[in-house]
Amino acid sequence: MKLSELKHEVWNDERTRDLRLRKEEVKILVDVIVDHIFIGLLKYGKVKLQSLFTLEIRKSKGRKIRNPQTKEHMYTDDYHRIGIVPSKKMKKALKNLK
Repeated sequence: MKLSELKHEVWNDERTRDLRLRKEEVKILVDVIVDHIFIGLLKYGKVKLQSLFTLEIRKSKGRKIRNPQTKEHMYTDDYHRIGIVPSKKMKKALKNLK
């Protein structure tokens, strides 16, 4: 699901309809939530969305690589990546997906 599809699904949700929010307002709300997840991840290194998943920044070591033209061995720099840990509820739902 793309972000635009998510915005549309939130707008079509019955709970949003009860609040009588316009589609533009829903789009702004979803954008703000996504931005704050991103900011929280950079600021704290970890964002936990209860009953969904936990996002965390993990540090990975650089690797040994070889230049194919000169056969020279080099090392890449250390880098950061995002890890995702699903909640128990999500794991259970994935098991029942079969």
